[in-house]
Amino acid sequence: MKRAVQPPKSGKKEIEKRKIPFFKSLKSVLRSVKVIFRMDWRNIPAFVINQFLVTLQPFVALFFSARILDILSAGADRQTVVSWILAAVFCNYGVYLLERLTACNTSVEGITLYWQLYQEMSRVMMRADYEELEKPEIGLAKERIERSTRMFWYGPWEVPGVLMSLAKGLTITGAALGLAWPVFLPVKGESIPWGTILMVFFIVISVCYSISTENRLYRMKEESLDKMAVQLRRSNFLYGYAREDQGAKDIRLYRQQEMIRKQSKTIFNKMEELSRARADLRSRSNGIRGAMSQAVVCLAYLAVGIRALAGIFSVGSVVQYVGAVTQLSEGIRMLVYSLQHIRMQGPHCQEYLDFIGEGNDPKQYRHHQDGTQPVKPTGDWEISFEGVSFRYPGSEEWALRDLNIRLQKGCHYALVGMNGSGKTTFVKLLCRLYDPTEGRILLNGRDIREYNSEEYRRLFAVVFQDFQLFALPLGENVAASMQYDEERAQECLEKAGIGAWAAKLPKRLRQPLYTVEDDGVNISGGEAQKIAIARALYKDAPFVVLDEPTAALDPIAEADIYSRFREMTDQKGALYISHRLSSCRFCDTIAVFHDGRLVQEGNHEELLSQEKGQYAQLWQAQAQWYQ
Repeated sequence: MKRAVQPPKSGKKEIEKRKIPFFKSLKSVLRSVKVIFRMDWRNIPAFVINQFLVTLQPFVALFFSARILDILSAGADRQTVVSWILAAVFCNYGVYLLERLTACNTSVEGITLYWQLYQEMSRVMMRADYEELEKPEIGLAKERIERSTRMFWYGPWEVPGVLMSLAKGLTITGAALGLAWPVFLPVKGESIPWGTILMVFFIVISVCYSISTENRLYRMKEESLDKMAVQLRRSNFLYGYAREDQGAKDIRLYRQQEMIRKQSKTIFNKMEELSRARADLRSRSNGIRGAMSQAVVCLAYLAVGIRALAGIFSVGSVVQYVGAVTQLSEGIRMLVYSLQHIRMQGPHCQEYLDFIGEGNDPKQYRHHQDGTQPVKPTGDWEISFEGVSFRYPGSEEWALRDLNIRLQKGCHYALVGMNGSGKTTFVKLLCRLYDPTEGRILLNGRDIREYNSEEYRRLFAVVFQDFQLFALPLGENVAASMQYDEERAQECLEKAGIGAWAAKLPKRLRQPLYTVEDDGVNISGGEAQKIAIARALYKDAPFVVLDEPTAALDPIAEADIYSRFREMTDQKGALYISHRLSSCRFCDTIAVFHDGRLVQEGNHEELLSQEKGQYAQLWQAQAQWYQ
């Protein structure tokens, strides 16, 4: 029995546990920057430069507006005024053109980055050891990363956004201070600059309030990530169940519409409740911050206006200083927020880095030792199981125990036994999807762990009972490749007993399967199984394994395929697993499994003559239904 892994519990303790110090968060974000640069170095510069230009535009306009007002009020000549106006137009238009140019790049780079980061996760999944994929941990880790991204855009996807907000905060703060610094300096004749003091006070209060609010929102979001996990799984299940090709028949026959509607409404209400709480807090904080910002604006007008009346500031300076001070509080708030953003994104960036194997604690999704010994492409192969025992990770029960069996090229074997007797586990060990817990498996006298695993797996063409076909053209499904030999693919379909059906398709081998595409065709379970068998034939491997792939076929069709398969694989090693014992009579050797052990071995007549043996009991139990 496999060990079940519980989803992470929500709550403040779990959230606090996931938080990491600011400098560690910064380090995780910078490591993510390194990963993104490796994928495409243009991504981050395009985002940051664009945000810098967007933020700079209003300050350029503000600066030139103030200068033009000053020269107009001073009675400057026409040539000077026109020169300043042309300079303003040129600078504003130049910044605008550069901003638009980088904006085009960011729209493209954003999509590119999104898929590149997801593809990196997919590559990890495809490179991972098979036994890791059967554990829940890797799926839960991937699900959490995806959920964080889709709900709140947490993780490396937001690293450009983090740098953009940092660039925006630095640009606004720097430009505002550069344009408004005289406002904060004492002037002659002013005993106590109350206006300036109050402006600074409200800016500090606004920033502190923003920090507090963002911390609360962060905690609420983290709680939502865990609380909504189960709801999202339930929602996805209901959506998949209601699809036409899955639960549509049961929904109508058992009148499940009302039950599904109520379940969906319950899920929606719980998700809406969490979203509304965040929205309420965000609305309140925006209102309070807005009120504080307006207070700063009023004080700026007051402080600058009084000094202008005293003749200290010019008319243009009033426009410049008030506009700059108005932006300053927003710039400081944005700068502080960007630093908070780094702290918030750090743990999620770290989760992603660990997942892809580049973090401080990389997930060990590949731990099987890969040998260096090459596997000869041709020859006579013999595979031996010597004292092999196996139990799944996290389980105390043995799936296989003390197994000794020998397979040879050119011989045909059948594995029979009741459900759970260890037949499919045997195939997984044979193909080195798992390594034995005890004992060893030999290829021509050498432990298979000494061979290169990819080369070793090329020896096998397997059709599992839970095989998968792609929503791609028929020929690509048969060849498992976009480039293939059409003649050979058609020949394999003929041998699998589905050649005539394939020939009648409108596009033949180029016909897309399933209705993902407009001209796709849906196929029956039996047709799918024959296509999977054709795929195994196309691989042309020395050993062919059929693990109950004909369960959707009737007994006559199954017997026909197996008998023809005997001819097709005459020079190969073949292994058949089937609950219908009559389909395995032609095999050279029948291995009988029971409770994880090999209890009998021989041909059909030999095993049937052992009247008290497991095989004879299974045979009689099936034969009575055909008499």
